[in-house]
Amino acid sequence: MDTVTLKEIVLEELQGYTGEGLNDFAYLTTNEAEQIYTIVDIAQVRDKRLVGTVLVARLTGDQIVIELDRHDKLLVDALQARGVPEDQIVLAYRGDALPV
Repeated sequence: MDTVTLKEIVLEELQGYTGEGLNDFAYLTTNEAEQIYTIVDIAQVRDKRLVGTVLVARLTGDQIVIELDRHDKLLVDALQARGVPEDQIVLAYRGDALPV
């Protein structure tokens, strides 16, 4: 799959992780120059404000590197359901070798 298509799929899937939850709001942040994309959650639990990065993915060449995924609906599953080949997905958070 070509890089432009990979980027479109990644961005479309990451949009599905954004929005309002029960006690939180999830935001997609991007750095187009570095082709890195994150989902940041901002939550209110009792009287505490919690902020955390819950998903980090980046494009490098013709591969998607998932650096962090703390969701119950994993990004890798969504990407594979969209037809992204397994050999174009690197699960860095699980210890997969990073592309050179």
